[in-house]
Amino acid sequence: MKRMERQTGNTSTAMHDETVLIRRILDGQTALFRQLAGRYAEQVLQMVARLIPSPEEAEEVTQDVLIEAYKCLSRFDSRQATFQTWLMRIAYHTALKHYRQHHRHVRTVDMEQQWLDSIPDDETDALLDDTDRLSFMERAIEMLKPDDQMLLSLYYFDDRSIHDIASITDHPEGYLRSRLQWIRKRLAITIKSLESNENK
Repeated sequence: MKRMERQTGNTSTAMHDETVLIRRILDGQTALFRQLAGRYAEQVLQMVARLIPSPEEAEEVTQDVLIEAYKCLSRFDSRQATFQTWLMRIAYHTALKHYRQHHRHVRTVDMEQQWLDSIPDDETDALLDDTDRLSFMERAIEMLKPDDQMLLSLYYFDDRSIHDIASITDHPEGYLRSRLQWIRKRLAITIKSLESNENK
């Protein structure tokens, strides 16, 4: 499983522009929030949809995220994070809360730590990078706990830095690095198990 590359633009100019826009919104030009939120609404929807596959439900949660962001806009601090990262933090926590409230029936698999420690890193890489196993990979990801699914999405599919993910999830960077390694091994073992059951 390799990280996707992401194109970046002139972030300092964008941040200044957004700071001015936020100040105007807080000064009473509330209609401008639609313009600000519109820049990232699709990214929010994509993040939410990875955890909540129903399009209607994902759209509803996305709207909840944007409403919450509008209500909390006065607490945004550009010295701590970009507006995009701050918004994704709200999306992350809102999507997880919704998932836990409405999708408790989803099956997950518990594994002993010794099983995870027993699989070598090179074997893990081979399993996760094998395109012939994509269907098993998708099923294995669905069997992860929602927190781990979101972490995987942020790091591999959104190509976010560990620093950004720490801001979004409220987890320390050291924990995130070890958790990502743990998730990779867990996926590899689940893929092997699914493959074995399929061949019986």
